Amino acid sequence: MDTIETIHKALVQHGPHNDRIYLMRLNGADPHRLITTLEDLVRQKGYGKIFAKVPEPAWPAFQSADYVAEAVVPWFFNGRTGGYFISKYFSAGRQKDHTLEKRLGIARPEGEQHADPLRRGRWTTRHVVACQASDAEQMSDIYHKVFRTYPFPIQKPGYLERMMKEGVRYYCIRIDGRIAAIAAAEIDFRNENVEMTDFATLPEWRGLGLAGLLLRHMDRKMRDRGIKTAYTIARAASHGMNAVFRNKRYLYAGLLKNNTQISGQIESMTVWYKPLRGHTE
Repeated sequence: MDTIETIHKALVQHGPHNDRIYLMRLNGADPHRLITTLEDLVRQKGYGKIFAKVPEPAWPAFQSADYVAEAVVPWFFNGRTGGYFISKYFSAGRQKDHTLEKRLGIARPEGEQHADPLRRGRWTTRHVVACQASDAEQMSDIYHKVFRTYPFPIQKPGYLERMMKEGVRYYCIRIDGRIAAIAAAEIDFRNENVEMTDFATLPEWRGLGLAGLLLRHMDRKMRDRGIKTAYTIARAASHGMNAVFRNKRYLYAGLLKNNTQISGQIESMTVWYKPLRGHTE
């Protein structure tokens, strides 16, 4: 899997698995110095892309270095400052998006429309529970069944246990005593935002609206914790997951071209966001 390390105070993931550098958190690093170091690393490793999430005041430095803003989330940082999801491409093929026809499905809520109303009514948000470290083996098994590949090693129980210790909240719905659907809330307390991520439902339990129940529950939990903005980075080709976020009143922010290694290939990703608490214009 790719490496996660600190470079000039910034939190960075990079490696051949996603064939990219991912600037996860700027953490007050000097943008100009960081850009130079990251682009030197790209040339050294031959990566196809740099992807970054940066606050609006840092955006001009990256823009002057030929980065493009692929998505913008208002109030991303502390309910006040916009977040820019930006990229710079180092191979012509990486910049082309070949999923346009699939992305047109974003506007069609297929996952919700095809849910069986009779079976679906059996479950509500009262069935959503927090996962524990003792669930890690079963959680990893679900992720292994659902995703052929993933940008982070969620198919490994040890990784999930470590994420829980570091504060990631995993939630699930159990059916007949076994986990049927799972998702995670990765909280950035410093910036008062949360990424809703790692959604997976076993094939035999799809069509019941379980992902929507998980998301509704997590929205409420994060709002109660004082988190101001929720967002997600979803597979552009997954009509169902995009429909879940749209139907839960998330707003579409943009498309990250050929961004993430998931289910055996590099795929484009959509960004959605939702204000959870008061924000400042």
